[in-house]
Amino acid sequence: MNRIATIAIIVFFAQLGTASALDYTQLNAVKLLRSEKRFDEAIQKLEAMAAQAADADENFHYLEIAIEIATGSLKNADRALALADKVKDPARQDYANLRVLSEFKRNDEALARVRDKKIDEWPARCRGSAHAILADIYRLRGDDASAQEHRLNAIASPGAEAVVRGNAATDAAQLYLKQGDTRKAEEMFRQALDISPAYYAWRNTSVIALSRLLIQTQRAKEAVKLFEGMDFSKVENANARGLLLEAFARALLAAGKKIKAVETFDTLLQSGIPDTWKDRINKELEQMAENF
Repeated sequence: MNRIATIAIIVFFAQLGTASALDYTQLNAVKLLRSEKRFDEAIQKLEAMAAQAADADENFHYLEIAIEIATGSLKNADRALALADKVKDPARQDYANLRVLSEFKRNDEALARVRDKKIDEWPARCRGSAHAILADIYRLRGDDASAQEHRLNAIASPGAEAVVRGNAATDAAQLYLKQGDTRKAEEMFRQALDISPAYYAWRNTSVIALSRLLIQTQRAKEAVKLFEGMDFSKVENANARGLLLEAFARALLAAGKKIKAVETFDTLLQSGIPDTWKDRINKELEQMAENF
């Protein structure tokens, strides 16, 4: 499952929590059907629930789950698009179609679907996610300018989820860095960090990239501050935890705090990283010992 699909799922569940009229008894029945891999039955039940829903949000929620089943479990584009077309609200319907078409890499159709659409007038969470999807499509087409425009729109979308804005800000910063605009890159990395203090993958990426940028611009002490107060044990992904520890150690080293850097490198070595990674760090530590 690609990142855009993951974002869409997160957006769905965020919306799910705000809708008070949902039939949770039926949703639990759908959950059971999914666990038993009775996907067609689950979709049929959701379609029936959506057809009876008077509220646009409720209708959309049920069909979003059905679309996710058709897309993720059945891998059936036609089924997913048919479900998207059953969304009653036109804006949500356009978003649902955009999401499905992009998931199946039918990007020309996805762009055509939203051409001349007023995305910034769509429901709050749909608009941010839509801009993120469009940014990814344009990135794949090599159109950096359009991709960046949609990332910035995603960041600025009121009501957009943290994961949508965070990924957009991190990706925007990476492009600015690639283009040599370190000022804008730093600004965007810091904006990403301000979105949430949680250890999201995009936030970890921004911390590491910003620390490297600060070290390169002779601001190692600022790089060290990025890691102050960070509880590395809360980073569940072992690879991400290792990358953060190494970035912290390198910031400490650049700031002249060699003992603390060695201690951090040692923590990294004890964190379960692969042998090839350990070998590289050990060789570096041996070289450091010779230079002490």
